[in-house]
Amino acid sequence: MATHDLPHPHDKYVVASALLTVAGLATALVYTVSSTPYTMVLFLGLGQMCIGLGMVLLVAVIALDVKARLQSVVERRFRAGDVVFRQGDFPDRLYLIGQGEVEVIRTEDGKEVVLARMKAGEFFGEMGILGNTPRTATVKAATDLETLSIHRNYFRPLIAYVPAWRDRLFDEYRRRSGTPPSAKGRTS
Repeated sequence: MATHDLPHPHDKYVVASALLTVAGLATALVYTVSSTPYTMVLFLGLGQMCIGLGMVLLVAVIALDVKARLQSVVERRFRAGDVVFRQGDFPDRLYLIGQGEVEVIRTEDGKEVVLARMKAGEFFGEMGILGNTPRTATVKAATDLETLSIHRNYFRPLIAYVPAWRDRLFDEYRRRSGTPPSAKGRTS
């Protein structure tokens, strides 16, 4: 799924704001073409009201969007031994380790195999989001752990605007998934 395919949670309000503004501007056009007392009242009353409502609605949408984006980044703490997520879970968040370490564990034939141990500055959880597949491993806190996590709905737009991070992320995704280096096509 490309970044531009993600639905914006407030699309209908942006469209309503645009329609109100266009309707208000249309009354100004009518007044300009046919300047009569009736078209003046139409523009001064209805037109300006539509433009004002459109602006208020757009400001509200921007405020809601900023609030949603700020709430999508969450600080989470785990104690040593806590499970951050399990193999097979729905991939809802990407995690960045602030402090502590995690173990990445895959269950194969009923046995747990430790695939990696990750520390501060590293990230995990991108495999399921980028591949749009269930979690491929369980991640447990090996020590007390502090993370920042971002919800999947805001993850793709974020990487679209930060090319250096996107490149690092996709390189790591290819490394972890075993995709050969020649398959370096970027999707965003």
